[in-house]
Amino acid sequence: MKTKWIAFILMAGWLGVAAQAAQPGDELFERAKTLIFDRQWAGALKNLDEIIARHADSRYYATALFYRGKCQEELGARREALESYETFVSVSPASNLAEEALVSVIDLSTGLYQSGEKEYLKKIVGLLGNGNKVVSYYAALKLSYIPDRDAAARALPVLLRILEKEQDEELRDRARIAVMRIDPARLKGTGSGARRAAGKLLKIYVAEKGDPKGKISIAIPLALADVALRSLGAQEKQALRKEGYNVDRLLEQLLDEGKKIDIQAEDVIVRIWIE
Repeated sequence: MKTKWIAFILMAGWLGVAAQAAQPGDELFERAKTLIFDRQWAGALKNLDEIIARHADSRYYATALFYRGKCQEELGARREALESYETFVSVSPASNLAEEALVSVIDLSTGLYQSGEKEYLKKIVGLLGNGNKVVSYYAALKLSYIPDRDAAARALPVLLRILEKEQDEELRDRARIAVMRIDPARLKGTGSGARRAAGKLLKIYVAEKGDPKGKISIAIPLALADVALRSLGAQEKQALRKEGYNVDRLLEQLLDEGKKIDIQAEDVIVRIWIE
């Protein structure tokens, strides 16, 4: 008899804990998650809207705002999605989803601006000064694509800061190309030999022996030369090293010595020069 009472008390305790753990909106959120996983955006949105409208005290309230934005974005409701993301960030600025939400705000604002709703430009510009570098840098890179050069030029301070302070070469390359889109003259002084590079082109010709047409033949502004040189294939870089050239200092050597590199290795011909 005593054993039965103990079992009954334990069961009652478990039920009490379960009842305490379950909060308003939990079931709706779990249902919404399943629908999102199945890409049933409209169904998920209905559940998320109910959490937001009726369960502001739910532990999932803020997250529901974020995923409501995702669903709205997938359904093409760009303005509503943007508003949901912004509300989410205002409610939960320290969330690990805040960065993703702000990146989505930038993408949505860019799309709306490019479709003629010019007032959305200020949302992108406003995020240039965001304390999260990922958000600030992304806003600057997106602004560089805007055809209005005056508007795009607002990104220049951030892009030039990337070139001055960041070490990641891929990020620096993207910033350099973005500056080139906006105002090539601003690249002067941002890299080795930049002043001497003004108005010049780097030309690269790569061919396999017996193929006079070549597999690579390009001419690009010298301001972007280091991007092109780093994109050379392993075979071409190996051929340069065998001839005593330091790939990392190649541009500097071309500018300082004014020479044309002409290498005919066993299988490949590499020619690099400046005009």
